[in-house]
Amino acid sequence: MSGNNPQDDFFQRCAARFRRTAQQKPLVSLCVPVYGTEGLVGRFLDSVLRQVEAPLFETIVVNDGSPGIKELERIIKVYARRFKERGLPFLFLEHGKNLGLVEARRTAVQAASGEYIAFADSDDELPPAALRILYDAACTSSADIVHGKAAVFGMEGEPEARIETFAKKAAYVYQGMLTGDEILRAFLIEHRYAGFLWGKLFKTSLVQKAFAEIPFTYCTMAEDVLTSFFIALYARMYFGIPDTVYNYRINTGVTSRRQITDRAGWEKVCSAASVFTIILSYLDEHPALGSEIREAVKALGRSYRSDNLKQLEVCVVPSLQEEARALHSEWWGTV
Repeated sequence: MSGNNPQDDFFQRCAARFRRTAQQKPLVSLCVPVYGTEGLVGRFLDSVLRQVEAPLFETIVVNDGSPGIKELERIIKVYARRFKERGLPFLFLEHGKNLGLVEARRTAVQAASGEYIAFADSDDELPPAALRILYDAACTSSADIVHGKAAVFGMEGEPEARIETFAKKAAYVYQGMLTGDEILRAFLIEHRYAGFLWGKLFKTSLVQKAFAEIPFTYCTMAEDVLTSFFIALYARMYFGIPDTVYNYRINTGVTSRRQITDRAGWEKVCSAASVFTIILSYLDEHPALGSEIREAVKALGRSYRSDNLKQLEVCVVPSLQEEARALHSEWWGTV
């Protein structure tokens, strides 16, 4: 009929594609690294099971050498059965030792069979309609990045100023469409959207292309910056929506300003330096991307370096201060 709404046509095509593929493979792969969050992963998986009218999705959990492996395996066994009862694919993969978030996500991405990928941290939660909202937006826009807002919660003991700052970043979404080169510029130079991987839906082919450019790296901080750089570099279309599609818990993990008592804990903080080493090396090999992008990356690196020094002063125990300062210089070098 000549009077059909083009948006309605898009929804019909998405629905038809869902019917064709529902019996074959998932439409969305939800990738979830786990390290030291055994007490919270069950609550996260409950939020996944509560997804309303979601497209067929698979959940890929990667145990990144978590110290609580026995408890984790017990929890996963329970939830694998619950997902199976719902007809939802569930995959549990394991690293023999802790490799960091970049590599845990790489393992999940390599195993993903969905047309789209969503990332989530195992100590967070998904709002009930998150996957449906993101997938519907992907269908209507044809974008290869769909970005929604995140709510910040569970912030016991965190300074109010830090909570407010993080909440603003988590809700920072460019409303509307970005295309081509402006996607990378909007991320690095113009700061029109946040670089967190969660709260977004990506075409799987785009994420796989990005990871192909990232060498093996141990990283537990700024890892989203690394992956987001290469995703933005290759993306054709970004689409930001006003809906809240993620609930973030700020008071767990290495970023929570907890006391650091050993070398290994401090090196996790300093691992942010490897992100900027990799990106700057790539920019050296691709000068056509321009000095403006390079200067933006260096400025972001300096902010992480400065934040590391603040953590050294606040979090590192006195007996480790001298060694920690030397390690900071060693990790960051000339970045």
